[in-house]
Formats: sequence, C-alpha cells, structure tokens
Amino acid sequence: MKSNKIFSNVFTAIDIGTTKICVLIGTNSPDGNIELLGIGQYPSYGLKKGVVVNIAKTVESISKALAQAEQMAGCKVEYATVGISGGHIKSFNSTGVVAIKNRDVKQEDIDRVIEAAKAVPIPKDQEILHVLTQYFKVDGQDRILDSIGMNGVRLEAQVHIITGAISSAQNIIKSCEMAGIKVCDIVLEQIASADAVLSKSEKELGVGILDIGGGTSDFAIYKDGRIIHSKVVPIAGNHFTNDLAVGLGIPIGEAEELKKKYGFVWEEKYLELDKDKIEIRLGYQNKTKKIETFSTFEILQPRAEEIFDFICDELVKFNLKAFMPSGLVLTGGGSMLLGMVDLAEKRFGLPVRIGYPDKIQDDLGLIQNSVPEELKNPIYSTGYGLLVYAGGHNDLDFSALQNEPAFKKVFKKMKSWIYDFI
Repeated sequence: MKSNKIFSNVFTAIDIGTTKICVLIGTNSPDGNIELLGIGQYPSYGLKKGVVVNIAKTVESISKALAQAEQMAGCKVEYATVGISGGHIKSFNSTGVVAIKNRDVKQEDIDRVIEAAKAVPIPKDQEILHVLTQYFKVDGQDRILDSIGMNGVRLEAQVHIITGAISSAQNIIKSCEMAGIKVCDIVLEQIASADAVLSKSEKELGVGILDIGGGTSDFAIYKDGRIIHSKVVPIAGNHFTNDLAVGLGIPIGEAEELKKKYGFVWEEKYLELDKDKIEIRLGYQNKTKKIETFSTFEILQPRAEEIFDFICDELVKFNLKAFMPSGLVLTGGGSMLLGMVDLAEKRFGLPVRIGYPDKIQDDLGLIQNSVPEELKNPIYSTGYGLLVYAGGHNDLDFSALQNEPAFKKVFKKMKSWIYDFI
C-alpha cells in the first residue's frame, strides 16, 4: 500500500525568479548538515516582477532547470518547496484579544487569540500566506515571546500578516505541476533569504534585509528573532539592465553583461575597473559601439538610489530605523553591483554588509547546516533558504488534504505555519 507521507530523505526547493529558475535537491547528511545532491538553473522567460505572465514559458523554464537538477542528483523528485514574491504581496500588523479560559495560558488560548488577530478584512483576490506571531501581552504585561503557562485573565497577541494574490499563487502551483512537480509549500522569499544569510544574534538584536532580485527587491526587518515588518519593492536588477540598454542604445543581453562586469554605483569604485572604454556588439551587420565605463555609474546610481529611497520612506513612515541596530544586510544578485554597500551606508546611516548563504545555528547556538560551496553566493540566498526550510519539513503528511485542489492544500498548510513562529 502506497503511503501518503514523504518518507524520503531527499527534498527539493525551487526559486522561481524573474531572471532565473533555480532548482536545488538536497538531503540531510548523518552529521546534520545539508548535502547538495543536484542543482539546476535556467533563464526565466515567463515572469515579470515576480509574477507569472506566461504559463507555457514558465513551465518550460522550470522543466529545464528541474531536469538538470535531477540528472545531477541521479533521482526523480515528486514534491518541492517554492518561493513567492511580487508586487502583489502585502503585509500589515494586527492585534487579537481573548479571555484566558482557566487562568493559565494554554495552547488553545494561543490558537484563539491568533484566530482573533487574523479576523481582519482582506480583499477578495488576496489570500493569507503567513501569520507570524510577534509578541503576546498577558494582563498588560508587554513583549512576551512565549506566554504558555503564564497566569492571567486577558491574552493579547500582535501578529504580522502577509497576503498575496490568489491568482499568482495558483499560477505558480499550476506551472510547477505542469512541469511534473507537486508544490507542498509556498514560502515568502524574504523569509527564505533571511534564514540563509542572517545570524541568530542579528535577528535577536534587530536587523533589516534587502534581497535585490531580478524583478523585485524584498525587504524585511527582524527583531527578537521575529519578523516585524516586510515590504516588496517593484524595482530590481532587470531595471538596472533595461536602463543601461535604453540609455546606451545597446541590446539587453549586452547590457546585462556590461552591468555584471563594469557596473558600479559608487563613484570611487571607478578606480577599481580595468578599462575606461568597452566595445559593445550591437547585434547587426557586425556593428559595434564604444562605451565609456563611467557612463554605467551615471545610469545605474540613480536607479540604486531609487530602491533605497523606497526603503527609507518605509523606515520613516513606520518609525522602524530604531529596530535595526545591527544594520542592513543586502543580498540577491543586485547586491553584487560595485559600490552598493557604500551607497547604502551613506543613504541609511547604518552598517551595511553583503549577505552570503552561511552556516545556520539552532537555538543552542550549534551549527545546524553548513552551506555547500556551490551555493556560497548572494544569488542563491533565496534558493538555499528554501532548501533549508524544505529539509526541516520533508516528513509532512498530506493525507488529510489529498482530495482537495492543489492550491487549497498549500494555502491550508501555509496558514498552519503560524505555529512554527510561536
């Protein structure tokens, strides 16, 4: 008899980005680390700003990346954890209050107060993706992270609610299923990236993370180990590339290469470049064009400042800067532009560093996962974070949901994630 449980120690993560699809297949080694079995990567042609706009092209890209990863791993995979982002992602804080039934706070009281906090109106086209507990209050005693067992009559909870467009999540699930893979989880990409690049102490003290991807820049702030704010900015790496292509009159492909090799956003970084001029192929009649490397700064720097302006406005609007004593961590492909750290430090007045997937510590401070060498790059922050999440949830039972449509299964599981953050 076939079991409905995933007993295999092999798990899969799919980072469905605007510029690339990345599939990672891993397993838990005997020493508790993640062993990378397979990695597949293919250009993403069916997404725009993190949202599927062409199912057929998205399916093709996922299929190609999946085939590469499976061939390298030497096995077929059935389930995957998938990331989600895009301009449709919204977030807000909400508060719930209930009476404590028997004086001592029990799990049922926690469940009720979180349900009360979730009872807020959201647009019909949106679905709750995550409900993340920030803190509790018992009879007015504030900032309690774990209220189980405390004595009182009134329990209050503040939660961070993240919603996304139902159609966007459905299209991601449909694309994966048409590519031959079932989606068991959808995880917000900020959360995945944060788990890959932030240290436990940074999350406790307070830190911001900005993942500059291809189609969106995903921002989040952590404090006391919990996420307290999140925001998706619809400007990212593709905008840098398009600006270069339009501003210099060169093909998109050449603009992408120019950005990677000679792009910079801090004027002093010009001294680190080895060329004053670059010859660019125009793609017709063997024509070429000479470009001054300094022109990349003149085009890219305003766009980088625009991204940081969005975040600064968010910090001012919600008075959040005080929650970031550990500074800001930049990750994702866009963070690798020369001078991004310098520009961010000047703009925010905070310490800034580039976040690479790094060793992840458990609650006791012990090393839980050591990052495979192949993934020690900011472009894999989201993918590796998704792989770590998948590795911690690869024994889930889907039998209770097997008769429901795929997207309903995933949404029900996403709503249950609140207990992972209590």
